Amino acid sequence: MVVKHNIMAMNSNRMFNLTNKSQAGSTEKLSSGYKINRAADDAAGLSISEKMRRQIRGLTQASANAADGISCVQTAEGALNEVHDMLQRMNELAVKGANGTLTTDDRSYITMEVRQLMSEIDRVQSTTTFNEQNLLDGTFAGKGLQVGAESGQHIAITIRNMCTNDLIASALAKGIFYQTNNNSPLCQKIDQPNPDHAGYPQGVTAYWVPQNSTYAKQEYWDKSTVQPWGSPGHSHLLGAEDLTIFHSFSFDAISDENIKDRLTTDYKVGATGGTEEALALDKAADVRYFQALNAFAKSVIFDVSEVRSDLGAIQNRLEHTISNLDNIVENTTSAESAIRDTDIATEMVKFANNNILAQAGQSMLSQANQGNQSALALLQ
Repeated sequence: MVVKHNIMAMNSNRMFNLTNKSQAGSTEKLSSGYKINRAADDAAGLSISEKMRRQIRGLTQASANAADGISCVQTAEGALNEVHDMLQRMNELAVKGANGTLTTDDRSYITMEVRQLMSEIDRVQSTTTFNEQNLLDGTFAGKGLQVGAESGQHIAITIRNMCTNDLIASALAKGIFYQTNNNSPLCQKIDQPNPDHAGYPQGVTAYWVPQNSTYAKQEYWDKSTVQPWGSPGHSHLLGAEDLTIFHSFSFDAISDENIKDRLTTDYKVGATGGTEEALALDKAADVRYFQALNAFAKSVIFDVSEVRSDLGAIQNRLEHTISNLDNIVENTTSAESAIRDTDIATEMVKFANNNILAQAGQSMLSQANQGNQSALALLQ
């Protein structure tokens, strides 16, 4: 028996300290909810968990980005819905203006409404914005929606210029022929195979091409719609001169270079159009212009439908993107939770066990300290 060193007390104290340390760790995990509170708890697990957290937060923001993209697309598509309505009304007015029961004055009133509709299309085009960015003036091009946690994971959105000038240019670039009974001094006759033939016999292809007016280059003419000579009406190639009674047109102002490349450049300098004075100055609102307007409206309605269809497809794609992102976030969060979060049931079992061991250790430390008292009894 010794009194210098109390080995049993030292052993009991060491085990008691280990139990207290383990108990403190369980208390920290239970109070924080995290199994890993510092790198020392699980170095590898911490590294994996932080990578998952980066991905989760990035994907969560990407989902929000896609939702913003849907709002943007819906704004543009809603504006184009109004443009569609105005074009449908314009087509209705074109059919009305071509009716032979109307007088020139009647058609002049219809022309005024068409001009107002075209001006309103331009106003919608210039004022439709999302987050202070214009959507319909051609500047919203190549915009990438960041829909992933990594760089380069984006969906591109481009909305073409929807101003009336570009819509007219698009119609002209298609080389559209329209049927009319009215010959025009602004057009030249072309037939095959003999341009000098005066009679235009039955079956000979003959059509009228605008002079001093922008229209599609010959390789883009849609000749499949041209009726042979002798059929009702004459085939006129749609030119800018046909539409300036309703709206001004500028070749230089075309924003789409692909469209511009398909057009001639011999537009008459200083041609009037788009103002109330244009009709009175140099044009009478005859049937031919309304038949040209009919061809224009049909073409542009298709163009706007194409843009709206593209926006609708993008919206559907973004909705699927959001669903996929939310699914990835959910499953990645579940995986990160398995690594990082405290299993409360398991940790409570450990905490209760350590609590019992701590009480037992404290009791044994007290008993070990009684050992020295036995040695002192021999000295009495």
